[in-house]
Amino acid sequence: MSCADDLTADDLTNNVTTEVLERVTAGEGSNTNLWGQIDKDNVTGLNLEDVSSAPKVIKTWDDRLDEESYVESGVDDDLILHIPFISSLRLRTLLLHPPAPGHPHRPGRIRLFANIPNCPDFSDLESMTPIMDIDISSPPNGTRRLPDGRREIEEWGLKVQKLANVFSVTLYFSEAETSLRSSMFYVGFKGDPKTHTMDMSKLGQVPAQNAADKKIDEVADKKGSGYTTIR
Repeated sequence: MSCADDLTADDLTNNVTTEVLERVTAGEGSNTNLWGQIDKDNVTGLNLEDVSSAPKVIKTWDDRLDEESYVESGVDDDLILHIPFISSLRLRTLLLHPPAPGHPHRPGRIRLFANIPNCPDFSDLESMTPIMDIDISSPPNGTRRLPDGRREIEEWGLKVQKLANVFSVTLYFSEAETSLRSSMFYVGFKGDPKTHTMDMSKLGQVPAQNAADKKIDEVADKKGSGYTTIR
């Protein structure tokens, strides 16, 4: 059971766990594919065999199983991907298409960090505590095969409460089977995209039909009446 699942009566029959508490406070929400919310031009990485390859794993859903384009680590199996979003999001699921279990280039561990402004160095991440530290040496329960025999994308449930307002994710892959290379074909996310945006160019403007009755200065009078500063 992932922390993105809805609560059931069974969750409350025993002692309330940290997982359940996180799901209660996270609330209900959608689990939309967030491909369109990723700032693809600014996806970067460290220790890449091809330094420009990081955006190649940000694929559409239809191309998720394509293995012609991928990222691969360079001098060892440590690999960082830094993925910014075009607005803040609530993340619920991490989508991965790694090499098959037992493949020498399948990373066995992923550490997930959030809201780091720019792609960090390895030494930076080693001194930080990740939001999640996941053993991905084997697919999660429920990963299925398609009729043509291909493995479907792996869906890893996330700690929603701790990822409720995210503008970037940094993924640190390591511990490949051979400890020489890590590879990844696809990275994606599901969660809640922002549905309300503000056109900053229209602040202070008055609709033409009301221009005779309204004063632009009234915008200033509403300061402190519940507006939220956008950062």
